[in-house]
Amino acid sequence: MCSAEVLVQLRAQWPTPGSDVHGAHVAVQQRGSATYLVAWRGPMPLGSAMVKWDGCVGANASSAYPGCVEIRHLQVRPGERGSGVGAALITAAEQLVRSGGHIQACLGVAADNPDAARLYHRLGYRPTGVRDQIAYTWYDEDGAPHNETQDNELLVKRLAASVDG
Repeated sequence: MCSAEVLVQLRAQWPTPGSDVHGAHVAVQQRGSATYLVAWRGPMPLGSAMVKWDGCVGANASSAYPGCVEIRHLQVRPGERGSGVGAALITAAEQLVRSGGHIQACLGVAADNPDAARLYHRLGYRPTGVRDQIAYTWYDEDGAPHNETQDNELLVKRLAASVDG
């Protein structure tokens, strides 16, 4: 979980031009509808993910899988991709979901992101055939906004019972 103190380090070590992505994720966490996870190696953030407790973002996904806890915004810094950071973040998110008493996790994968799809399939996520068009804004290195829409398919995984209970 990303604390306010850690947020200061995160902003310094992993700036996001044009918007305060980390601050926005922490604000959602503070409202109680998500948990922001950050993977670190020493003082360097390697990647992050959100656990969205209040259901799926996409309308079709939310309708088909009401109450499913969604893992979102998985991001691994370019130099760390392929090193296991993404898998570690997903595993940590799943443990958090299980500890919250949930038996299922879901995530969306963009049709144009085969690397992420391979990772999710390897980790046990299965296609549902449920698709949503997700609109979002991203910012380039100069801080200029770009509006995008991506075609996401919902993937779902049934989680094993927690060893704690």
